[in-house]
Amino acid sequence: MKKIGIIGLNARATAQSAKRAGYDVFLATYFSDADTAGITKNFFPMQKEKFSPDLKEYSINALADFAIEKFKGRIEGVILTSKIGDSAKAVRAIGKNFKIIGNNSENVKKAKDWKNIKEVLDKHSINYPKTIIADTNELNKIKASELNDFKINDFDINFPCVIKAMAPNNGKCPSQKIFSFADIENLILKSKIQGEILIQEFIEGIPLSCSVLSNGKNTFAVSVNRQMIGENFLNADGLKYCGNIVPYEGKSELIQNIKKFSEFITSDLSSVGSNGIDYVVRKDKIYFMEFNPRIQDTIENVEKCCGINLVEEHIKACNNSDEKFNFGVERKKGKFYGKGIIYAEKDVKVKNLYDLKIDVGDVPNPGSVIKKGGPVCCVYEEGKSNADVSWKMKRTVDYIKNMNNIE
Repeated sequence: MKKIGIIGLNARATAQSAKRAGYDVFLATYFSDADTAGITKNFFPMQKEKFSPDLKEYSINALADFAIEKFKGRIEGVILTSKIGDSAKAVRAIGKNFKIIGNNSENVKKAKDWKNIKEVLDKHSINYPKTIIADTNELNKIKASELNDFKINDFDINFPCVIKAMAPNNGKCPSQKIFSFADIENLILKSKIQGEILIQEFIEGIPLSCSVLSNGKNTFAVSVNRQMIGENFLNADGLKYCGNIVPYEGKSELIQNIKKFSEFITSDLSSVGSNGIDYVVRKDKIYFMEFNPRIQDTIENVEKCCGINLVEEHIKACNNSDEKFNFGVERKKGKFYGKGIIYAEKDVKVKNLYDLKIDVGDVPNPGSVIKKGGPVCCVYEEGKSNADVSWKMKRTVDYIKNMNNIE
């Protein structure tokens, strides 16, 4: 297999990894960033205006239809990234047209079904937030004045809590921290979230993730990573994801437990290839948050950290190779790798970021106007500790702002 399609909201890093592994890459994504466009001649961005990205143009289903149209009769298999690889509906549609290199729609459905996940977690005595499944149609019938006394399955809803769609197709609503029933009502009335939703206890702690590989027989936790969520210096608010540091610098026993839990969960879900699991750690207590049945945003830093090509390992694993995973232990000690995603604090016009001679990715075409809250670019740093990497990223972001390359 040589001709591979890569699909995702921003799939640049996965496409670059596939190209380094020697594949003829076909890329369908939303953004038409300068560096992404240079990866392959078979580049298909959904972004209509080269200098004006607008995520109102994007949806998971629209990207699936777009990729099917562009790739038809041209590729031998397809790899899915965020967030399209989380949608059983989109995976099913794509799977009718191409070979999926990764989890099929049934596996994705299992991995995103909270009732199914809960059984797996309970089996292995893994902690998770108190969780309520609610239907927005039922909530919509209740007046705001009556919501304060509302209970679901005999559970009180305590605030603050986290709300998110059960399926990523159900509205344009990422995980949000909410403080009242009025917030829930507002999301529903604006049609940002529909169908079944999860209302979860908010766990304050350290956000982590684990990158896992599985070939259906053997499962191996590659790395435990520090997630960056809602960092002010990156203009990320609330629970917005804004980067990662690999590996996480924590207690050895804690890291080993996260790896063990991740291998249990991945095996029980019958997931294959590269998968990611999100956790929050509070006072050394590990809480499961979410299973991501596709290649993750940590791909670049995991590859640097472990000296591997993750797309190559993903493909081998999906081909049911009997080969045992034997990498990850030779990591050069003392090296940590970070990626930070800068968001626009207001509508901004971006100059040529390459002029700054710094390590950046997802680089907009010079002169692009990024709307408030949209991703501007990402920055990369490496250091001798998690704190050192974080400090260097802050320094780099300040440098970009001070040089007026984002104004």
